[in-house]
Amino acid sequence: MKYNFHTHSGYDDGKELLEDYVRTAINKNFVAIGLSGHQPLPFNNEWSLPKGVYPEYLAEARRLREQYRELIDVYIGLEMDYIPGFSDDFSGFREGAGLEYIIGSVHLVMKPGSDSEEDIWFIDGPREGYIEGIQKIFDGDVRAAVEAYYGQQREMILTQKPDIIGHLDKVNMHNRGEIFDTSSDWYQEAVDSLLDAIAKQDTIVELNTRGVYTGKTGEYFPGKEILKKCFEKGIRVMVNTDAHHPSQLDKHFDKACGLLRETGFNRMHTPFFEAAL
Repeated sequence: MKYNFHTHSGYDDGKELLEDYVRTAINKNFVAIGLSGHQPLPFNNEWSLPKGVYPEYLAEARRLREQYRELIDVYIGLEMDYIPGFSDDFSGFREGAGLEYIIGSVHLVMKPGSDSEEDIWFIDGPREGYIEGIQKIFDGDVRAAVEAYYGQQREMILTQKPDIIGHLDKVNMHNRGEIFDTSSDWYQEAVDSLLDAIAKQDTIVELNTRGVYTGKTGEYFPGKEILKKCFEKGIRVMVNTDAHHPSQLDKHFDKACGLLRETGFNRMHTPFFEAAL
């Protein structure tokens, strides 16, 4: 029972038309697809929907939902970055556009106590910039940087209430076991605090396969140990491939489902339906 709710098209930082994603999903016998471009942000960047393009994105998504409604369920959403002091409340986007779901993610970490754009750590670019951000913004304090990442996600869950949390431990993408130790007590405490907030809000955790099939990481987001904690805490999970091209819609989907079964899960959940594993 395949689906994908984390997709990026040529409207933001992906490739190809929205319709190509929908038609590919139909050809692959998906039961549903969610369209989740990055929301417009209040500063220049290379990945989010430009404000002037956002209405066109919504109109095209609605058109596709109607055109293909007899063949597949099309859901309209956004992947929304939470950046304290910079990003708008998720509720405004949800209500203003009638969004059906929101993936809450953190790619940009604000240094606690700062309101300067210069104190935003971008964790998703080249590794050199990731390391440079720790040095310049957090004065080389790796623990402070990583704890800020998890704390910002926790604040997002409690204040913005997204339906899904995206790539929960993506801060590890450039770590490679060299910059910080994920088995350390402080790291585990940061993860547990976030997972407690997720369990409290009943937010769905996505098992994001993109890092593995692009060769950037050896584990999905989140990794196996965090998945085990999710199972123990009764947190609902789903599989998403974070597709940036139609050909990636089901990349590692089956393998990720297998990992969930190995961890103990027997069902996966989306904001709209659940399915047996």
